[in-house]
Amino acid sequence: MKKYIYIIAAAVLAFFIGQSVYQQINKKSAKAARLECHKSSTVFEKVLNQNLLSRLQNDIKNGEIKVNINIEKAKYMKSKLFDFVDPKNVKAEFEKLAGQKTSADEPNSSVDILIYENDKNDPGKKTEKSKLYAGYLVFSFKVGNTLVYKLQIDFHDHQGKDISKVLECALKSVQTIKIINK
Repeated sequence: MKKYIYIIAAAVLAFFIGQSVYQQINKKSAKAARLECHKSSTVFEKVLNQNLLSRLQNDIKNGEIKVNINIEKAKYMKSKLFDFVDPKNVKAEFEKLAGQKTSADEPNSSVDILIYENDKNDPGKKTEKSKLYAGYLVFSFKVGNTLVYKLQIDFHDHQGKDISKVLECALKSVQTIKIINK
């Protein structure tokens, strides 16, 4: 009789361990791979306000979006990226890709783009993998003052030559994210 109790206990334990391993393997992550351009870089995306997503997408489609650029240079190593990358040119390129229209009215939607230079000498970087990319762009899409969609995409060229592809990918990402009906 004890033999059967041990077998049942072992089976229950194996089930719970198996369930735990399965959940860890299939854990949902913010890391995205839903578009082809997501597969060549590390991409994180998150919808923060479902209710305003269609409004944001509509404003972008109509070229009604304000673009703000910020930069973060390397602090522990000599900054080199911004010898090659002009934030004004990045802003102009994004506006062109988005088909931004000029009007007397301030657009209701906006995107804050942070160009971050990967600081390979940062003591907080623990792995060699974290030192492989040249930097990343963080896109914070807003309607009014409400953050609707946030996206981060790595770039690899140390002169920022692949930033234009990142800008295109960001626009595709925000335009193709699906609205989930609750």
